[in-house]
Amino acid sequence: MASRPSALVVLLSLASCSPDQVPGDSTGDADTGDASTGDSTGAPMWDSLDERPCPPDSALTAEDFGGPFVLTYCTGCHHVALAEGERAGAPLGVDFETLDKVRQHADRIWARSGDHNATMPPIGPAPADERARLGEWLACGAPSRDSP
Repeated sequence: MASRPSALVVLLSLASCSPDQVPGDSTGDADTGDASTGDSTGAPMWDSLDERPCPPDSALTAEDFGGPFVLTYCTGCHHVALAEGERAGAPLGVDFETLDKVRQHADRIWARSGDHNATMPPIGPAPADERARLGEWLACGAPSRDSP
């Protein structure tokens, strides 16, 4: 029988997709802007993850950034252990609890949460600086220390 996440991990991660919560007036709210000038912070905007460059000096890894980001903002709804009614509308099979699954869905994750994209999680997006780091990490192939 497959192991299930501990109750504490599930409860903590479910907080990120609770429809009862309302986003605050923080820097995590959706940015506005257009493709030619970037978002309200002046950051560049790309049309796809394929267009988003990986900075040559990027040091982000799954261990120090990607994994914690996904755990905080994604797996509360996108986890294989969650039944259909526990996923706040996340489609079955769109799960991010492993690095391989994150890489498989990298373009989808970026399009909803990376860089200037701010439609996930449903309770409100991550802060702009974290979304920029997510965009960078995904553009670099979602590397880990053990496997680039």
